[in-house]
Amino acid sequence: MLGFERRVVEGLATTPDPARREAIVGYVDGALQAMPQHLRAGVVAESLLLGVFPTLRGTMGRSSVITRDDLERWNRSRIGVVRQYARLFGSLVLFADEELPAEGMT
Repeated sequence: MLGFERRVVEGLATTPDPARREAIVGYVDGALQAMPQHLRAGVVAESLLLGVFPTLRGTMGRSSVITRDDLERWNRSRIGVVRQYARLFGSLVLFADEELPAEGMT
């Protein structure tokens, strides 16, 4: 998982529990690794392109954290692949959060 993708997942995860957040990141990482190479290559390309803007913000003294506003803006984008990127990560995080066992359950 690329660093930018990890920041996107962390921005989408709503749980305050650090262990749960790490489990969500791990699940999404596994799902991305399981993707066919041609699909994963497209996601990597988008991550690299979308990652430029927060990185530039960081070099200008503003936060490079991926915010909910960033994610909402991507969801409303006129560019289809940008909307699909936001939906892909949103779906993976939501699925992980709902399907991973709760702490203390076996």
